[in-house]
Amino acid sequence: MTTWIPAGPPALGAAVGADATPEGGWLVRPFRAGPGLDGPPGILQGGLAATLPSVVARLSDPFGAPLTSVTARLHAPTPLERELRFALRPADGVARHEVQLRDGDQLLVSATVELAGRDRAPAVPDLVELALGELPPQQHQRTYPRCFVCGPDSPHPHALRCTYGHVRDDAVALPWLAEEDLATAPDPRRRHDEGPGTIDPVVVGAALDCPGVWAATPALTGAGYAGCLLAGMEVRWYRDAPAYEPLRLVARHDELDGRKVRVRTALIDEDGLVHAVASALHIAVAEVPSLP
Repeated sequence: MTTWIPAGPPALGAAVGADATPEGGWLVRPFRAGPGLDGPPGILQGGLAATLPSVVARLSDPFGAPLTSVTARLHAPTPLERELRFALRPADGVARHEVQLRDGDQLLVSATVELAGRDRAPAVPDLVELALGELPPQQHQRTYPRCFVCGPDSPHPHALRCTYGHVRDDAVALPWLAEEDLATAPDPRRRHDEGPGTIDPVVVGAALDCPGVWAATPALTGAGYAGCLLAGMEVRWYRDAPAYEPLRLVARHDELDGRKVRVRTALIDEDGLVHAVASALHIAVAEVPSLP
C-alpha cells in the first residue's frame, strides 16, 4: 500500500510516494496530481509540470541545499487524477539530478534539477522596469477558464486566479498576494529548508508560466492562433518569496518564430528585488486541447 506525502504545500493537492523503488538505475516514486490543477482542461498546469520534479529531487538529496534551478521539457500533456511515476537519477555535474515524469511507457516531462543554493540575482532591467510604478488596468482571461493560476472559474479552493494587464503589446504586469496555505511546509529533516511563510518554489514556478502566455497573446492573435502550450521552461530561484505580502509578476514576449513562442517572466517585489526568473518556450496552437 502506497504512503503518500505532499508534493509541494499540502493545500496544492499533489502527492508522491514516500518510498522510492530502484528500477534500472532510477529511483521511482508514484505521483498523483489532484483535481483543480488544470492548465487546459484535464491537463496539469504547465508551470507545475515543469517544476514538480524538484520535489522528488529534494526528497533524495542528502545535503538540504536550497533549490537553485529547474530546466524542464514537456513532451506530452500530463493528465490529472491518475497515478503516474517520477523517476530520478544523478545528472552530470555536482548537485544535479535528472528527473522524468512517466505515464506507463510514455515520457511526459524530463527535467534537470540543481540543488546547490541560491545565486546572485541577475540584472534584468527590462523586467524590473515592468514591475515598478503603477500597474495597468487588470482583466481576467477566458481562454483557459479552469487554469489553476489564471482561470477565473478554477474549482481549486486555493487557485491563484491571477489577472493581468498589458504594459505594452508585448509585456504584462500583475499583482500577486499569495495566501499562506501555499507556503512551504517546514521539514525538520532539512538543514536549509525555506521557512514558514515562504511561497513554495513549485507554486512560484506555476505562477511564472501564465503571464508569458498573456504577454504573447497580441502576437499570437495577430498570427491567427488560439493560444499556446508550454513546451520547455527554465526557472531560477534567487530569494525566498514571502507569502501574504504584495509582489508583482511580469512577463515579456521576446519572439514568435513560426509556432515557437519565446517569453521571459519574473517574480519581483515592489522595491525591485528579483525573487525568481523564468524563460520559456511555448508552441502556438490553433485550438486549445483538453483531456477527458
